Amino acid sequence: MALPLDTSIQAEYEDGFVLDETDLKDANPYGDEGNTFTAILKKFPEEAHGKLVRFSCFYKDQRYDVDWTALPDNARPIRFRHGFSTIDQATGEILESGFFGVDFGYQYNDEDGANQQEVLELR
Repeated sequence: MALPLDTSIQAEYEDGFVLDETDLKDANPYGDEGNTFTAILKKFPEEAHGKLVRFSCFYKDQRYDVDWTALPDNARPIRFRHGFSTIDQATGEILESGFFGVDFGYQYNDEDGANQQEVLELR
């Protein structure tokens, strides 16, 4: 089985259900606006599948995981993709596009209200 596309994410829930951005072609399977990441942020799968237990990002043939069970309930996933596009100035046609990195991790506010976060810069 091939690894998901670069910068793609997966979310695994308590019952073993995996929401896979590559398989879903970045669509939100819950019909709401947004994409797969939006579904994870809004916790749509949690009603049917339990809490998030693993949040993963794929980049350059590697999978990077966050053990979500070690984080407080108010933790929020972070995934920011760094992309590029080359456009033909005469026609406006996109000639090439892609990603050259991704920031991946989590953030939450601790009991004192301070923002705590861990973000990997994958390049």
